[in-house]
Amino acid sequence: MELLLFILFLLFSMFSALMERRKRRKQVEEAQAQQEARRKRREEVEDEVVSAPQPVTVEEKKEEEEETSFGWPFEGDPFEDFRPAKEPEQASPEQEGLDAERAALDAERRALDAERRALAMERMSLETRPTGGVSERFHRAATKRSAAPRRKLGRWRLDARRARDAVVYMEILGM
Repeated sequence: MELLLFILFLLFSMFSALMERRKRRKQVEEAQAQQEARRKRREEVEDEVVSAPQPVTVEEKKEEEEETSFGWPFEGDPFEDFRPAKEPEQASPEQEGLDAERAALDAERRALDAERRALAMERMSLETRPTGGVSERFHRAATKRSAAPRRKLGRWRLDARRARDAVVYMEILGM
């Protein structure tokens, strides 16, 4: 038995190693494919840029500026048109107090409604009165079953509850 487990372990280890190699190869292939796609895109963009007529003097100035300023690769000064955002107009303290009070009252009202619904549901679930007819017969039959005498089988006393427990235990233990 131990030998079988050892062989299975070895087989699983080999299979895992092979799958890991395969995964790495795929990742390398995907990375190469992505690099190829990037190269093609760059070549296409460069071809488009070369084919479009552009003033050489302006481009040289931009390149010189970009080479000297390593911090900001975009055109223009980022702080040139900076304007601080306007602060929203603050409401009066009285208005804020009224708004907070309204919110608190709404929250209380919702909590009370939820509590009333919960109490109503609880009352409905606690009502156990038989309403007559079939339910009375069912109630009587249920009380008779619970009062059924226990049968003695050999040394053990069996009733419905113990038989049900025995079946559950057998299922758990797998017998």
